Amino acid sequence: MNILSKKLLKIINLAVVAMFVFTLTSCEKKSDTIIDPSLASPIISDLYKSKDTALVNPFDPVLNFRTSLKVDLNGGGFLNYVKCDVVSPLTGLVLSSFQMNDNGSGGDSTSGDNRFSCTVNITKPVFDCLVVGVYKLRYSAENNSGLISNTLISNISVISSNNFPPYVAGVNMPDSVVRPSTGQFDLTLLATVKDTNGSCDIKDVYFDAYRPSGSYIGRIPMTREANNFELYKFTNPVLPSNADSSYGYFKYFFQATDNSGAISAFFKDSIKFVRPNP
Repeated sequence: MNILSKKLLKIINLAVVAMFVFTLTSCEKKSDTIIDPSLASPIISDLYKSKDTALVNPFDPVLNFRTSLKVDLNGGGFLNYVKCDVVSPLTGLVLSSFQMNDNGSGGDSTSGDNRFSCTVNITKPVFDCLVVGVYKLRYSAENNSGLISNTLISNISVISSNNFPPYVAGVNMPDSVVRPSTGQFDLTLLATVKDTNGSCDIKDVYFDAYRPSGSYIGRIPMTREANNFELYKFTNPVLPSNADSSYGYFKYFFQATDNSGAISAFFKDSIKFVRPNP
């Protein structure tokens, strides 16, 4: 065998060895010990609550009911918590959170049956002012691996057992204004609104506006001042106008509604729009 043939054979042998090593490497068995973490998360189901609607005294508010659910560990670790969060209809934030147990106490009837329970009991000072509406109940669980369950959502409607409508206590606005011949200025209307059930029960404040001719302008919402929950404001620019309908007494009828749908009586006032001096 000549030198060229020997070199060629050596190259072929090296290529075969490389292919063999590559085949062994690519055919190694992949690890089958990795577990999808979602399979080890707890699963909650079969939700129960003792009432769907709660009739609550607004002057001494207490929200009380029992709730429970079933927990499947699903092959995961022990539980860190099972909880029920009560979410405010006014802010969308968690008003209070309750630990659910399977120990035969604290609202749980049977220990060790994988049914976790609690008694939701919300009073003052959490209820500084009772908010009437639909409260969201949000349930979840976490195991000791930090894996969180599916989330269950339910609702409970809170209604007032002794509701009073809101009332417009007063309005702050000028008796008359001079409409400018050029430029503009801002006119602000202020309304003080109260509710015997608490200022948090006031839902909407608005006024109906009419031109001096009696034609209806529309219903205009007022916004609540951030630092005073009983003070509502509306600001609008006063512009020049030559139309006769822009002068005379504009009439305003103020009203308010609460979270139960009760409507206040009208509070009536007016502003005289005067032509500028020639």
